[in-house]
Order: sequence, then structure tokens, then C-alpha cells
Amino acid sequence: MGKPIPELMAQNKSLVDAMRAELAPVFSQSSVVGSGPYHDLWLLRYAIGFGGKDHKASCEKFKKMVEFRVKYGLDEIRRKFEGGMKPHDFPGYNEAHKGFTLTFDLNSGRGRDGSPINIEATPKHKFAELFAIPPDLYDQYVIHNLEWHAFLLDTIALETNTLVGFIKIMDLEGCGMGQLKWVYKWQGHTKERRERLGVEILECYPECFGKIAVVNSPSFWGTIWGMLKGAFPARTAEKVQVVGKAKTQEVLLSLVAPEVLPSHLGGSFDGEWRMLPTA
Repeated sequence: MGKPIPELMAQNKSLVDAMRAELAPVFSQSSVVGSGPYHDLWLLRYAIGFGGKDHKASCEKFKKMVEFRVKYGLDEIRRKFEGGMKPHDFPGYNEAHKGFTLTFDLNSGRGRDGSPINIEATPKHKFAELFAIPPDLYDQYVIHNLEWHAFLLDTIALETNTLVGFIKIMDLEGCGMGQLKWVYKWQGHTKERRERLGVEILECYPECFGKIAVVNSPSFWGTIWGMLKGAFPARTAEKVQVVGKAKTQEVLLSLVAPEVLPSHLGGSFDGEWRMLPTA
């Protein structure tokens, strides 16, 4: 089950202490991540995700994250989660999940190490429908989606005193060169969202993913990944493992037990794995 938080805090003590001292004024701002039980947890994530040998980079990212949370009311969203709000209640959920083929919390169980599992069958997405969603509505969906990821990871961390990240499985079965046009369009939309929000949103959620397995990869995926890689924080990109069809089952079963892994990926779970629209 992940890595023990006390052990990680000891390993990163000097960096976390330096960050805590510099960020003291920030902790007075109205965000749950700077107070209470989340305080050290989020400091640790930023220390690991951006620290290196210089705490200044981590501190600057942390400050931007707090500003983003205050501006877009992330604490209020989190309180809604605590009050029972579920993903199907997110703004834009139905519109997004008419286009997506994915789940960001697999209902058949967790990974072998207790990590939650995020799966998407990327080539099966209906990209035209996704790009037709109004930008402000899709922004709200993305914000709620990532905050839900963080909320779930925080809950696990507080319950187990361990730091875990999602296992993300990107299934490229059926991917063809003709879909490259959607990659270019996705890049453009990502840049436009960054400009609208004023932040690289993935940098507001460091260490969200512990392992990213890109499976059933076609031979030309290297070209596509070269275009996509720059859109991810460096440490996230480092966690990506790309394998072809021959190695897919072996890699996934090392991460996920067969009774949890959907059958189309080499497991034995035959139930509905996707998140579906409610209307």
C-alpha cells in the first residue's frame, strides 16, 4: 500500500522544512491544503514532485496552486465531495461521458498496492463530441475531475498514512494514424485551457499518478508521445511505460490482480468498467 508518509517525510525533511518556512504566509490563505491534516501531505507532494535540490521551485508551484484553488473555489468543491457529491454530479459529466470511454475510479477494485485505478480506451473516444462541449463547461468538468482524484488520494493517505497515486492505464487498442488530427486538436485545446485558467492545471495536483501504463501501443506511438510529452509535468512523464500488445497483459497483471482487471485487458472482470452518462 504505497509508501509510508513518515518515511517519506524523513527522507525529504530538509526540503519540507525549508518549504514550510517560506510558505508560512501562504498558509494563512483560505485553502484546506495549507491547514489541518492536509498541510504536511501537500507539502510532501510538492517537495517530491518539484523539489529536486532547490525548494524555491516547489514553493512557487505551491503558491500558484493555492491562488488557483482560491480563485476557482476548490475548497467549496471539496466540501461538496465530503457531503456526498459523486462524479456523475459534476458539471459537464453527461456531456463528457457521452464522448469518453473511461473510468477514473475502477469499480472492480484497486491495484495490487492499494492504488485506485484510472482506465481510458483513448481510440474509442468520440473526439468530435468532446471538442463540441463549451469551453467553460469542460473547464469545470476538468477542475472537478482532478479535485476528485486528489480528494480520493487524500482520503486514502489519511486512512492509511501512506502516499499513493493513481494507476493510469491508457489502452491504445485500435489506434490508427488517422487519429493524429485529434492529437493536434487536443494540444490546441490544452493550451487554450491553460490560458483561460492562468495555470498548468496538472501542476496543481503533483504526484496524482503513481504509474502510467500505455498499453496495446502501435509502432508509431513514439511519434505521438513525442508530441504529447511536453504537455505533462516532467515527473509525470517519467512515470510513463509504453508497451505493445505482446507485453500488455504481463505489465497490467503486475499492477492489477486478474479479478480486478477488465477482461478486455487480460483480466477476468467481466462487469461494466466504464463511467457512463446518466442521461
